[in-house]
Amino acid sequence: MSKRKRNHSQSTLGTSPGTLTYVGADVNYATKITWIEYNNEEYKVCQIPHFADLNQLELSKTKRHWFNIDGIHEPQVIATIGEIFNLHPLILEDIMNTEQKPKFESYEGNQLFFTFKMLNYNVTTREIESEHLSLVLIDNCVLSFQEERTTDIFLPVQNRIVSSAGKTRKNGVDYLIYCLIDLVVDTYFMCLDCLSDEIERLEEDIIEDAKPLAMRELYGLKREEMILRKSIYPLREMIATLLREDYPSITHYTSLYFRDVLDHTSQLIENIDSHRDLIASLMDLYLSQVSNKMNNIMKVLTVISVIFMPLTFVAGIYGMNFDNMPELHWQYSYPVVWIVMIVMVILMLIGFKRKGWL
Repeated sequence: MSKRKRNHSQSTLGTSPGTLTYVGADVNYATKITWIEYNNEEYKVCQIPHFADLNQLELSKTKRHWFNIDGIHEPQVIATIGEIFNLHPLILEDIMNTEQKPKFESYEGNQLFFTFKMLNYNVTTREIESEHLSLVLIDNCVLSFQEERTTDIFLPVQNRIVSSAGKTRKNGVDYLIYCLIDLVVDTYFMCLDCLSDEIERLEEDIIEDAKPLAMRELYGLKREEMILRKSIYPLREMIATLLREDYPSITHYTSLYFRDVLDHTSQLIENIDSHRDLIASLMDLYLSQVSNKMNNIMKVLTVISVIFMPLTFVAGIYGMNFDNMPELHWQYSYPVVWIVMIVMVILMLIGFKRKGWL
């Protein structure tokens, strides 16, 4: 992450606002553009072979249009799309900046711009992977931009349009925007569920045996929770901003669904705060377990030391080379000393047991 931020500062230093500079991981694939045209009765899904072919399209005003752009790393492609749809230069700049935090903006020409993060929990690395997403709403057209990945994250919504399942084809493009954002919020719940499972596993491990690896994993979970929180908090604010103002592109019918998304983000934030408190409690539990383990070790060592103190005393006395020690020349002195020391150990162990020290 630090490397990407350093590249960001170096690549945009001294450039004017609206300059198209890609900020993100290197991508070796060409941008893929999918055009979905639909209404209540029919639909059409087309792959645009080349971004220049967008100029040749004739968009019907009686149908809804969705252009799904998979890849934001080519400035020429983004610039061409911006010219065709007359997008504001600041929109294009934010689309290509994967470090841009989630936000919502409205521009002239009834342009609504959303940018946020798609999150996915990697079970192998136990880390949250982030993907930069942007949505633009213009009249009866939606433009969606996503980083190049192996799978299209918006494919479930496209499948609903193709199968005419749900309300997507029956409503306007504002409802399509809602569907795309709601899909992203659903992935947040999946990430949170995975983190919850990790917290429960660590809680059992710490209670059973507090190992140093558990503290390292707790700090890792705390870091992933912060990443999730940094994506959800701004998303809640952008949805709240959308609902506070009246935008002609957003109908009252769709606003009700956006309120539901707002409720989901609030629920996510509450769960994240609960997780943060639980992780802090587990850290305290870990330290307490380590302290108790150390106390038990010290108790055992102290008991052993106390047991051997009188034995060392007896062995020290009879280890002295004095001539006038009557027990030295008695034939039963050796077994008697052993019996006395064994009896002393037994009596001390019984006394420690009664006091609860063992």
